[in-house]
Amino acid sequence: MFRRRAKAPATEPTEPAEKGGETAGTAATSGPAAPAVSEATATTSDAAPAKPARPNGPWDVDELDDRPAHVAPRLDLGGVRVRPPAGFKVQIQVDQATQKSTSVMLVGDQGALQLVVVAGAKSKPQWPVTMRALQSDADRRGGTVAEGDGPWGPVLRITIPVTLPDGKQGVQPSVALGIDGPRWMLRATILGKAALDQEQMNKMMAIVQDTVVVRGEEPMAPGEVVALVPPPRPESAVDADAPDAVQDQGPSEPA
Repeated sequence: MFRRRAKAPATEPTEPAEKGGETAGTAATSGPAAPAVSEATATTSDAAPAKPARPNGPWDVDELDDRPAHVAPRLDLGGVRVRPPAGFKVQIQVDQATQKSTSVMLVGDQGALQLVVVAGAKSKPQWPVTMRALQSDADRRGGTVAEGDGPWGPVLRITIPVTLPDGKQGVQPSVALGIDGPRWMLRATILGKAALDQEQMNKMMAIVQDTVVVRGEEPMAPGEVVALVPPPRPESAVDADAPDAVQDQGPSEPA
């Protein structure tokens, strides 16, 4: 359950929130808005909050040991390693300007999960900066934002008005969260029905928790996207049950 916080004024450059209807499995809905979250009196400030603990994931690659949860096979995408549930499709999103793979979308029948890894600063977390940018962009697009508490700290429930394929007006719900690690931030965005249903949302959270981040050692500016590597084609995968993987040439979402 998320607890709502008062929305902070947006002071950072805008950063687009996930766009409805652009990727399979993330279709906008005309149904009810996200479930209500319980009230809280906390407010967002410019001061960086304490980094949330990650005792059970997601992990940095250097934190892995011989525990079963650590050695479990994952789909290696370079900057991130994931374990999609059975039936999920894996879509790599490519920045058309740079032709770099910038994010991965795990698409199921109840919604989708987008993962983006960016470089973080050594002295302060990156997620508060991204939160303000997402809030600002939602305001610009006529959407609404509810801030609350999630498993790893503050989260944003975002609702953006969109035009549905039949021409009617609907909304694109999403839940955005960020986890700061050693010199990186993993941004996860839950889209579609999973952003409205707590049970389905928990399943997406479990994928996030099981993720491994591989930032690399090269110098990177805070907020710079860690490039991903497309996975092998399904027929060459070791696991016969490996999910299908396709590349999406649509615009990628900056972190």
